[in-house]
Amino acid sequence: MLNEKDNKSIFSQWLEKLQQESWQLELLISGFALFGIWESRDTLTFFTDFLGVNNPVNSDASVVLKIVTQMLRAAWLVFFTNLLIHVILRGLWIGAIGLRYVSGEIDYDKLKYSDFFTDYFKRKVGGFDDYIERLEKICSSIFAYTFLLFFIFLSFAFFLIFSILLSSILNYFFGPDSSYFTITIIVNTVFGFLAFFVFIDFITLGLLKKIEGKTYSKVYGYIYRFYSFITLSFIYRPLLYNFLDTKYTRRLFWFSIPYLLLLTLVLPNFLLEANPHFPEITGSSGSNNLISKHIVTSNNYDDLREKNLAISNASRKRIRYISLSNYEITNSYASVFLRQAGIDEELLSNKYGLTPYRKSGLRHSIFKGKITDSTIFHLENEKSSALLKLVEERRKVKKDSLSNSEFKRNFIKRRDAGSYNKSILNLEDYFKFKRDSTKKVWNDKIERAQEQKVIDIQTALLEANQILIDGVSYKDSLKCKFYIHPNMNEKGLLCYFPTDSIDKGEHVLTLLSKSYNKDAADSIKTRTIHIPFWRF
Repeated sequence: MLNEKDNKSIFSQWLEKLQQESWQLELLISGFALFGIWESRDTLTFFTDFLGVNNPVNSDASVVLKIVTQMLRAAWLVFFTNLLIHVILRGLWIGAIGLRYVSGEIDYDKLKYSDFFTDYFKRKVGGFDDYIERLEKICSSIFAYTFLLFFIFLSFAFFLIFSILLSSILNYFFGPDSSYFTITIIVNTVFGFLAFFVFIDFITLGLLKKIEGKTYSKVYGYIYRFYSFITLSFIYRPLLYNFLDTKYTRRLFWFSIPYLLLLTLVLPNFLLEANPHFPEITGSSGSNNLISKHIVTSNNYDDLREKNLAISNASRKRIRYISLSNYEITNSYASVFLRQAGIDEELLSNKYGLTPYRKSGLRHSIFKGKITDSTIFHLENEKSSALLKLVEERRKVKKDSLSNSEFKRNFIKRRDAGSYNKSILNLEDYFKFKRDSTKKVWNDKIERAQEQKVIDIQTALLEANQILIDGVSYKDSLKCKFYIHPNMNEKGLLCYFPTDSIDKGEHVLTLLSKSYNKDAADSIKTRTIHIPFWRF
């Protein structure tokens, strides 16, 4: 029977044999991963645009979601580049092995170079076997390095997710409206402060772990284990420490920051310009408002957007501010979609004093996050008071009727032709009728108040987003309804306007969009967007 020492020896031999054959698994995994990463680029674009559409303004979740978006873009580029380099170098390694079978080692003497170059190549290039060994080390290191980066990115993502959840939970129980809001500030500050120290320890390769002191090590050990748990870094920690204990691979780890900057900031900003006189198209809002009326951007028109997606492999993009139904209008009516962006929420709350329906930021379906409008809140309280009074009246009448036979006899004979239109058979039917009537009256009042709130929000949005055609306001001609656009489920107003009075030919639709600017003196800034179209 084998003892534990023999088992370890057999396992070590199996690992030695497995690592020699690992190149096959590396190529297989790299190939599948490369294919999956390349195919995921449209999904990544859709996800980042989805976050752009549903990104709340001025909230903790907003900042974190922006960081997550940038992190996903950087991670995609890093993984794709690393695995592509790995596949190319591993292919070179396989080719070198095949060539070695044919020609063996490099015979510099047969090349008949001068003594200077012969000595130089023998010293710098070395033997062919050494070259194959160097390629093997590089390929294996890049493969491990790629997945080490993957888990580091994953840890950062889990840290951000935990930060969002912690902040959301604290805001739910101890939000700005709570007298215990100080608890939220303290917990978030301590959490971020301790996380910063753990991050410093990580990028300095364990500098804080080298400090001697039993009490310090014990305290920091608890902190380290807590952040290790929420980031799941314990999963890849053996890989990281094995990567750092060797000088050859530790250099690659130090190279990570300049390598990430090179891939994410330097290389993507190289451009090849073939038409330097072509004006720059920057989307629905150009830097020069007057130039935008001379540019047709397909994402500003429903028909051109769908046509472009149908004939090309372009990814779907979010509607930034406005989308006209057609570039070429032939019907007597046309529609325009006005997106309700996150920046509109501050304007509705601060300038128009409209209460939102829900709290902004990340929330779970269990916690509805609904906010009751003050008018509706008072109406619901008055409804509850009216029903409570009715219950008290019923209790009193029932008590009197039981003790007064004459009252009971007269009550049963009573008729209410105006509203009930039939004999009241007994006390319970009468109060059931009164309860239903009271509920209906107050429900009607609440529904009218809810409808008025919808009208007020719509009126405020139309005042903040004015439509002009050739400089003429169409505010009174717009017929708008709240609408979720099928492009990327953007929320906003779908407005129809008549085109009979518009002459045939080219025209310009202008959107004057106001937004709240708390840093400016007047607190309101206006964005101007021009969209050209043709009327036939």
